[in-house]
Amino acid sequence: MTPTAATVVADIAAHSNDADRLRAGLPRLHELFRDLIRAAVPPNPQFERERIIVDAANPRELVFLLGLLSEGENEAALVLELAAETTRAEPTAPIAHLIDEAWYYLRTSIDEGWQLDDGDPCAGAALAYLLVVLGERRDAALRRPPPVPVAVPASGREALLKSLRERFVSTHASLGQA
Repeated sequence: MTPTAATVVADIAAHSNDADRLRAGLPRLHELFRDLIRAAVPPNPQFERERIIVDAANPRELVFLLGLLSEGENEAALVLELAAETTRAEPTAPIAHLIDEAWYYLRTSIDEGWQLDDGDPCAGAALAYLLVVLGERRDAALRRPPPVPVAVPASGREALLKSLRERFVSTHASLGQA
């Protein structure tokens, strides 16, 4: 575990209950999702990359789409978010069943055979696990060389576009819709 990850884990562990741990750690997880997207998607002057990343309604789904989050990790993060929303709406609401479900998804994402666990599920450990593992993936993505832009050959493109326009214009003209 990196020193930064150890600090994050210690910060989450300093809280005395699951709801407080989730409130403290989920904003960090959401920022880490955005950092992963930044690391995985190369800058493009024709693309408002940063605005889209910052404004993304659910960066977790984009990270999952990019293949940087397993299905079990995605489900665990989703359930932890749901648990935090539940306690935000009703501070005394029971969330143990949600933490159990998040723990199950994480266990099976690590090893499909790890169905049963004799220890209690732990929201803080699940959240810290996601932060540590995704931080490692972000760091690995940042070390990779940027991808080479795809060059689209222009030969024949002009003729293709003109022929398609002609087809649509002539079709609409014959239907009286030009």
